[in-house]
Amino acid sequence: MDTANGEHRITLDLSLAEGQALKGWLLQVGNDGGSALDDERLKPALMQLDTALNYVEGVTTVRRELEAAGFRTESMSDEEVADLGRRISDAPLRRAASPA
Repeated sequence: MDTANGEHRITLDLSLAEGQALKGWLLQVGNDGGSALDDERLKPALMQLDTALNYVEGVTTVRRELEAAGFRTESMSDEEVADLGRRISDAPLRRAASPA
């Protein structure tokens, strides 16, 4: 039990495919024209799921790109890959001006 507010918490362990399927199902428009985003009780859970999926998809993409460039990433944790991806994306890269 969460002692801060007296509520029970549930943690799910889903594969990426399962998480994507659940998100897709939750976003489907029902017969009433609404989706989970319209339900104030479901919206926070859907936002948490979306954040988790974005993180996993981002780490997967960075890991795949690093490996395609010849870097071995199997010894790196997801957090390390995510941190490296953030540092790379924050690098101030600008192309040199082409000579006229």
